[in-house]
Amino acid sequence: MPGIGVISNRNARLNKLYPKIKDRMAFVVGRSGELVSTGSLDDTRQTLEAFMDADIDMLAISGGDGTAHRTIEIAIDVYGEHELPPILLLPTGTQNMVPNSLGIRNSGVSTLLLAQAYYRHNLPMKCLRRNMLKVNDHYSFMLGIGIAPRFLEEYYKRGDTTHLGAAKLVGEYALGAFRKTRAAEELVAPMNVSYRVDGAGWRSKVFHTIFCSFVEELSLRFKVFPRAGWEEGLFEFYAMEGPAYWVAKIVPQLWIGSLRRLKGVSRSLCRSVEIQLERAEPYTLDGEIYEPQDKFSISAGPELKFVIPGIRFTRTDPRLRYDTIGPWEMRFLV
Repeated sequence: MPGIGVISNRNARLNKLYPKIKDRMAFVVGRSGELVSTGSLDDTRQTLEAFMDADIDMLAISGGDGTAHRTIEIAIDVYGEHELPPILLLPTGTQNMVPNSLGIRNSGVSTLLLAQAYYRHNLPMKCLRRNMLKVNDHYSFMLGIGIAPRFLEEYYKRGDTTHLGAAKLVGEYALGAFRKTRAAEELVAPMNVSYRVDGAGWRSKVFHTIFCSFVEELSLRFKVFPRAGWEEGLFEFYAMEGPAYWVAKIVPQLWIGSLRRLKGVSRSLCRSVEIQLERAEPYTLDGEIYEPQDKFSISAGPELKFVIPGIRFTRTDPRLRYDTIGPWEMRFLV
């Protein structure tokens, strides 16, 4: 039957802390769809195959940023040539960078409740159109090499995976940058990089950080990539060089999403980037750390629809791409 298909990752941080979140979401969905609690990638694949056979109207994902990109990655494979249903992200993870970037700042339960209210009453909903990022054989919203995985390794090792824990670590590194502590210097350890953008000639440079992103924000609402959703197929490529105190000095500009030229920062909008590292480095996709790799092929993946439920009182950015879904046939109602 059609309806809202919800995948709830039981390993997501809030779902582990508060298992009853799943039950509340199941109650919200009611007869208008189905909620499945998954604990592995195989569970997710089987659920998505069932949802595709049922021709669901909307796919909702309860979990963090890693859950979202892993689920969507599998969905792209399962659906193949068929169009994916609109996707609703239900924030129940650690930082929820992707939902925040797309304008979803409520809890997972309240977000689902808003979407269900519109859906139940057969009212159209606004969607944001956004590409996925294709990184080698993976699909994600954001790739980070250098500072990102190094920061996350320390962040996860400390165990305080809250916004306060992240803020404390950022402050510690920023202070350490001016004091030239060993930890701050290791955070910006240089990488010898050969790269080319949009098929142009190869360039070689020493960077300590590389980002490619189709979403605007990092954790703590750092709007580092303000242009990431402006044009279809164009992601923001961000590379940084220089000592740690250069990064510390531009932290305020990185937080507000400044478009000014920043010292030590090279950035551009592009459709493809190829990267070769002299030494394999760990990397992160949407907050998940992956094993070291020395070659990366990055391009724009498929453009998907992300549901933004509820009433918005702030002015929407005219440079972003919006769409509308609904009304639906509502065949499951009596």
